[in-house]
Amino acid sequence: MKNPRYLIGPVFSISFLSIALWFLHRELGGISGATVYSQLGVIPLPALLASALCAICGYIVLTGYDAAAFQYINKSIPYRRIAIPAFTAFAVGHNVGLATLSGGAIRYRAYTLLGLSGAQIASVIVFVGLTFTLGMSFLLGVALWAMPADQVAILQISESVVHIVAILLLAAPLAYGAIAALVPKPITFRGWQFAMPTPRLCARQLGLSIADILLAAATLYVLLGSHLSIGFLQFLGIYLLAISAGLLSTIPGGIGVFEAVVVAALPEIDRNILLSTLLIYRLVYYLVPFLIALILVLVSELKAHRDKIKRPAAYILSWLTGLVPQILGMTVFLAGTVLLISGSMPAVESRLHIVLNIIPLPALELSHLLGSALGAGLLIMAHGLFRRLHSAYIAALVMLLMGIAVSLAKGFDYEEAMILAVVSFTLYLCREAFYRKGALIAQRLSIDWLLPIVLVFIVTAWVGLLSNRHIVYSNQLWWQFATSADAPRMLRASFVVALALAGFAFWKILKGGVTNMPSSLDLDFDKLGAVLNNITDPEANVALLGDKRIFWSADQSAFIMYQISGDSWITMGDPVGPTSTHQELLWQFRELVDQNGGRPVFYQVSGVNLSHYIDMGMTLAKIGENAQVGLADFSLQGSQRADLRQAYNKGKKLGAVFEVLSKETVPNIYPELLRISDAWLTEKSAAEKSFSIGAFTEAYICRFDCAVVRVNGDIVVFANLWPASASKSLSIDLMRYSSAAPKGIMDYLFVELMLWGSAQRYQWFSLGMAPLSGLEKRALAPIWHKIGHLIFSHGEAFYNFEGLRQYKEKFDPEWTPRYIACQDGVLRLPIALFDSARLISGGVIKILKK
Repeated sequence: MKNPRYLIGPVFSISFLSIALWFLHRELGGISGATVYSQLGVIPLPALLASALCAICGYIVLTGYDAAAFQYINKSIPYRRIAIPAFTAFAVGHNVGLATLSGGAIRYRAYTLLGLSGAQIASVIVFVGLTFTLGMSFLLGVALWAMPADQVAILQISESVVHIVAILLLAAPLAYGAIAALVPKPITFRGWQFAMPTPRLCARQLGLSIADILLAAATLYVLLGSHLSIGFLQFLGIYLLAISAGLLSTIPGGIGVFEAVVVAALPEIDRNILLSTLLIYRLVYYLVPFLIALILVLVSELKAHRDKIKRPAAYILSWLTGLVPQILGMTVFLAGTVLLISGSMPAVESRLHIVLNIIPLPALELSHLLGSALGAGLLIMAHGLFRRLHSAYIAALVMLLMGIAVSLAKGFDYEEAMILAVVSFTLYLCREAFYRKGALIAQRLSIDWLLPIVLVFIVTAWVGLLSNRHIVYSNQLWWQFATSADAPRMLRASFVVALALAGFAFWKILKGGVTNMPSSLDLDFDKLGAVLNNITDPEANVALLGDKRIFWSADQSAFIMYQISGDSWITMGDPVGPTSTHQELLWQFRELVDQNGGRPVFYQVSGVNLSHYIDMGMTLAKIGENAQVGLADFSLQGSQRADLRQAYNKGKKLGAVFEVLSKETVPNIYPELLRISDAWLTEKSAAEKSFSIGAFTEAYICRFDCAVVRVNGDIVVFANLWPASASKSLSIDLMRYSSAAPKGIMDYLFVELMLWGSAQRYQWFSLGMAPLSGLEKRALAPIWHKIGHLIFSHGEAFYNFEGLRQYKEKFDPEWTPRYIACQDGVLRLPIALFDSARLISGGVIKILKK
C-alpha cells in the first residue's frame, strides 16, 4: 500500500475545491442557469474583441519565455521552431493544470527533436517556471502595497502584515537580479551547479512575465468594463490573488477557486453579470487556445499536403502528430465533462415539449440517465486514449456517437450534440494514433488518474445543486417523473454516476495488477536447450527456471526472456543467441512493448549491445559489476592466494570431499538437497527469489550438473552449475549449505570448482554480479551513482552489498559493468528499479528481506 502522505496532495486539492464551491454556492444561490445564459449575449462586441486581442498578445508573450530560455542555455534555434511548441505547452498547461509537468512533457517531446539533451530541456522548464514566478512576485508585491483598506479587509490580515509581505515579494526579483549581477560564476550547492543568467536576461525575464500577467488580467478587465468601480491596479491585485489561490489548489486551471476569490472581492457587481463574464473569460483565455492547439494537430494529419509544406512547417507538423493521443484524450475528457454538467442542469422547457412529441417520457428519462453514464465513461476512456489503446479509441468513439443521440433525445441539446460530433469526427480522423493492443480493464488504478474524475464529479454535483436550489428536498423527488422534473432527473443521474465510478474504482482495487504468469508447461525446454548449448554468458541458463516469458526471433535461433511487473516489461540480460540477431530482436521486442502500452526495461545487460539500447532511445544506468576469474592460469600458488590456499587446506584436513554430479544423477540426491535448502532459507530468514537467479524446485535443479561437498559422507553444501560452451565459461547459481557445514566451506567449494573448471578446460569462472559496486561518488557523478554508492556503503540492513564485493575481490577477478536500460524520464529509472526488485523478490514486502 502506498504511503498515506501520497494522498495529502489529492486530499488538499479536493478540500480546496470543496470550500470554494461551498462559498460560490452560498454567494450564487439565487442565480438560475437561464439568467446567466441570457447575460452572455449582453457583453459588448468591442469589449469581447479587446479581450480576445489581449489573450492573443498574452500567448505571443508566453512564447517569449521559451525563446529566452534557449538564450539561457546558449542554444540558437529560430523562433518559428520554438513558438508553436511553446504555445501548445502553455495552452495544455493552463487547461490540464500542473503546468510545469504537463507543459514540461510537451516541451520534452518537442525539444528532443531539436537536439536538446535531457539536462538542457530540464533547464528550459525550470527557466520558464522561474520567469513566471518573478513577474508574479513583483506584480503581487506592487498590488498588495497599493491595495485599498477595504480590499485588505477581505484577506483577514492586518495592513502592516500585508505591507511586509509586499516588501518580501518585491525583494525576491530584485535579489535575483542582484545575484546575477554580482555572482557571474555558477553557484555550487552540494555538488549541483546553477548558472545564473546575465543581468540583461534577468531583466528580459521580468519584463516578459510582467507583460504576460498584465495582458492576462486585461483579458478579464476589459470584459467587466463599466461594471467595475475600481482601477486596473486595484483589479490587478484581486486577479493576482485569485490566480495564486488557483495555483495553490493545484486544480486544473484553478477552476472554481479562481472564481470564488473574484466573486468575494467584487461584491458590488451583479452576480449574474459577474458569473457570465467569468465564463466568457474562461472561453477566451483557456478553451479557445486549447482548441487552436487541437486544430494544429488536425492539420498535421493532412499527410497528402506534406510535400507542399516547407521544412520548418513539416517539422512542426511531424512533432504535433506525436501529441495527438494526449490532446484527444484531453478533448474526450472535456466532452465527458460536458455530458455530466448537462445532465445536472435544467433542460430548456420549450425543447422538452418538442422531444416529448416524438418520444415518450420513459425514453426521455432513460436518455438523461444514459447521457450522464456516457459522460462518466468518457472520463475513464480518456486515460486509455492517453496510452494510445485501440480498445479505448473504439469505446470512446462508440460512446461519443451514442452521446449525440442521447443529447438530442434528453432535451434536444443540439449544441451539445454538435460538440460531440466534432470530437468524434476528429477522433476518427486520428484513428491511426491509437494502435496499442491491450484491454482497457488492464489499466492500473492511480490517484493521478482518479483525482480529475473526482473533481469533475464534485463540480457536476455542485452545478446540479445550485441549479435546483429552489427545490425543497424530499425522498419523493427520487420517484417523480414529469416533463418539468429537472431536480429528480439530476438526483438520479448523480447517483448513477457516483455508483458507476465508485463501483469501477472498487473493482479495480480488488482486481489489482495481477498478471497471468506462464507455467513451465508453457515453455518448450528442448527448443530453449538447443539455443543454450551455444551461449557465451552462463547466466542465460536462468531461462530454464520456467518463470519467464520467451520472445523468439523469426528464425527461432535466438530469444529474449522477460516478465511483466506493473507496467514494466523487464528482460533478463541480453538477447540469447547469435549476436547477428540481437539488433532486430531487440527492436521487435521494443515494438511489442509499445503496442501493449508497457514500459521496456532491459535489466542486468552487458556492454555488448549498448549501441542498440541507445539507438532505441533507452537511458542506461550502471547497477553493479560482474566478477570473472580467469581459469587458464588459475592456481593456489603465490602470496595473493594465501587465504584461499589456507581455506583449501583446512577443508582437506576436515575431510571435505568435492564432487561434481551429472544432471542424470541429481534426482537421486534431491531429497537431501531439499532438506539443506529448506534449512538454509529458515536460518537466513530469506524468501525464495527468482527471475535473475534460480529458485529451488525439483524440475529446475535436476536440469543441471551439481557440485557438492561431503563431510563424513553427508552433503553439507551444494551448488548447481551453469555452463556456457561458446565462451568456455562456468558459473554457479543456487549455493546453499547446512548448519553442519564447517566454517570456510564456501571458500573450499569455490577453489575446488575453479580447479575442476580449469581441468575441464573452461577459460572463465563467473562469480556473478556485485550489486551497486563500481558506482562513482564524485561531485560531478550522476545522481543515481551517488544514491547507489550511499546504499552500497550503508545498506547492510537490507543487503550486504559491500561485504559481497569484498568476498569476491579475494579471488582477484576481472570486473565488467552491468546496466539497466529504460526510457528517459525523471521517474523512469526509480520505477524500473522498483519493478525489477519486486519481480526478483516476489512481492513488495519481500524486497526488504535479505
